Amino acid sequence: MKLSELIAKCSDDEVQFQNLDQCIHTISFDHKKGTKITFGTDMVIDAKGPVKLGLVIWIDREEAARIIAESKKGDA
Repeated sequence: MKLSELIAKCSDDEVQFQNLDQCIHTISFDHKKGTKITFGTDMVIDAKGPVKLGLVIWIDREEAARIIAESKKGDA
């Protein structure tokens, strides 16, 4: 299943996103171990962990900025 298909099958009120750039606590890079990012979230947890499934999705910054700008033009 493609990610877009998964999201399309959920209603808008079941899906939310959190911009990692806005919630990073620490970030570091080690040439042997790679990048380590720790972040905070408002997501509620229970005995099983976060109540919603979290996914990390990487999108080209310029493409995302273009898409967001285009969507704002349509809202005006």
